[in-house]
Amino acid sequence: MSVVCAHSCGWLLDSCSHIDEGLQRCVAYSDGLEKPKYFRCCFKREYFNTVTPHVQIQPNTDILASTAKHAKIDLQTRKKRKRKQRDLNTGELDAQIYHGKIRLVVLEGSRALLEAGRQCGYLTDVLTTPPSESMSSLECRLAALCDMAKQLPLTDDSVETPVQTLNRDGLDPSLDLFSYITENPFDCAYEVTLMKEKYLLPPRSRFLLSDITRMHPLTKSEDRFDLIVLDPPWENKSVKRSNRYSSLPSSQLKQLPVPALAAPECLVVTWVTNRAKHLRFIREELYPYWGVEVLAEWLWVKVTRTGEFVFPLDSPHKKPYEVLVLGRHRSGSDHAARSSAVEELPEQRLLISIPSVLHSHKPSLSAVLKPYISPEPKCLELFARSLQCDWTSWGNEAIRFQHSSYFTRERVEEPSGTSETPNITPNISKSAFSSLPSVDIV
Repeated sequence: MSVVCAHSCGWLLDSCSHIDEGLQRCVAYSDGLEKPKYFRCCFKREYFNTVTPHVQIQPNTDILASTAKHAKIDLQTRKKRKRKQRDLNTGELDAQIYHGKIRLVVLEGSRALLEAGRQCGYLTDVLTTPPSESMSSLECRLAALCDMAKQLPLTDDSVETPVQTLNRDGLDPSLDLFSYITENPFDCAYEVTLMKEKYLLPPRSRFLLSDITRMHPLTKSEDRFDLIVLDPPWENKSVKRSNRYSSLPSSQLKQLPVPALAAPECLVVTWVTNRAKHLRFIREELYPYWGVEVLAEWLWVKVTRTGEFVFPLDSPHKKPYEVLVLGRHRSGSDHAARSSAVEELPEQRLLISIPSVLHSHKPSLSAVLKPYISPEPKCLELFARSLQCDWTSWGNEAIRFQHSSYFTRERVEEPSGTSETPNITPNISKSAFSSLPSVDIV
């Protein structure tokens, strides 16, 4: 279970456990073999092995004794920067004011949740295996391939449903991953070969690989979602320096067809960095433009495996938390139509977890948002980099963290009896898209 413990102030989450939940029963077909292989997978724990804070503070000091002295940065680091004393700009002043408002909430809420986590045996083990970086070159190719795919013709308007399901062996070279939503309709995870690489698709997951200019398969599918989560590639200096991914200007986010994808009373959740400029843009421009009413701001607090903040709480440079802005899409009489089974959204909550060392690998919000959306919801993640059971994921790297190299596997016995064997049969004819060109990684 991804929720280790819950408290009135929020939740302590185990991201690895959530990923593993959908991969306890995996199926793969080898080339030319009729008999499938059965196994279970686990996301490699070394990717969640943040042991010490990124900025060291005085020894023998943990989150339970956090004070303002945590903001002191090593003098040698400060000298290297040779930063001149100057007045804070408007954005820095806004960030300082915001931090002052939520500081006590973070400190006291983290204290309660981490203490509860330790009591149940969490935050007590440290891994020693370093993560592998062998996937970095492959990961970058997904976005490049999406850019190349713009040369492909748009999907034929005569195709009623722009969705393609996997065939029996997952090796269909005609699958067009860039113009159709690809679906694993089965109740087990499925290892498939896409563009000559192996990926694990969770049960009943769907995805579309494309950029913001090729989102029409989502709107044409006629699905309307009860929950939409966005993790935009915000512009910032760190991204420009590292060149880790392409950022998107805030103004272009308005092009996202969120109103067309949102069901009545849809819950819209957006991850945002700690720049006051971005937070203000969401609250004052983006959400009003989409017809979304801002209802809450939650905080994701990042801690090490021993329960320390990954950055000093009062660091003037980087904070150990990120913000989530939550709101509901309103149109006409939507408010009155909301199900009575849906709980009122709390204005402020904390989500605490050990962050992944993989960039922009956010924790899943499925479990914590469940009380605030309708039963059996349709859920969509925009700018996704991984897949989830029963979710649709969109982005130019939507399957990035589903590559099989991120997982360990353990062979399991073949299910006994035909009733346990997954029905690996396509439910859509390939003829609708068999003529489309395929894209291979060379």
